[in-house]
Amino acid sequence: MRKLLIFVLLLLSLFPIFSDQITFSAAESSVRLKDGRENVTLSGSAEVSTGSLTINADHMTLSGEQWRYIECSGNITIRDSERDLEIRTSVLWYDRMEERLLISSYFEIEDRINEMSARASHLEYDMKNEILTLSSQVSFSKINEDDVIIGSSERLSYDREREMLILSGSCRVIYDGDEYRAEQITIDMESDSISLNTSIRGQING
Repeated sequence: MRKLLIFVLLLLSLFPIFSDQITFSAAESSVRLKDGRENVTLSGSAEVSTGSLTINADHMTLSGEQWRYIECSGNITIRDSERDLEIRTSVLWYDRMEERLLISSYFEIEDRINEMSARASHLEYDMKNEILTLSSQVSFSKINEDDVIIGSSERLSYDREREMLILSGSCRVIYDGDEYRAEQITIDMESDSISLNTSIRGQING
């Protein structure tokens, strides 16, 4: 097993892995090197580090040219030291070249920089542009100064850099003691404003 891990490590070092190096560890591993479908499979407390990301999972597969794709299953934790994000889920696909992360199972995310946490059943994360798209039974909470914003919807677009939240589909938001319901709600943290569109309902405590 030790020889196999050394062999795989040497194999990975043969390629200029984009701008980021990639390192890994696992209890077991296997390598496929033929038919143009090269891949490395890791299992048993597997860990992969690339760029600012560290991914832990029960099972992982590295594939594609220059090990572009990482697929994971089982108990998965993704930590991003640069963005101070943590995601927990059970199914993950990551494109290292495009910096695009997809989750197709229930997940929980914590954004410590923007003091926001959320959960849903599907996630698309464009890491280059810092845009997260959550869908299917979305719920979230966000600290804004001395208050907490709580909300739910069928879909949520979250712009981390602009701190902009766009909810769509059966939206409900509770903020500063007031409740808002609509088919689309936009929350702008920079201007501290809420905009509602279509089938608007609300309860404001004056």
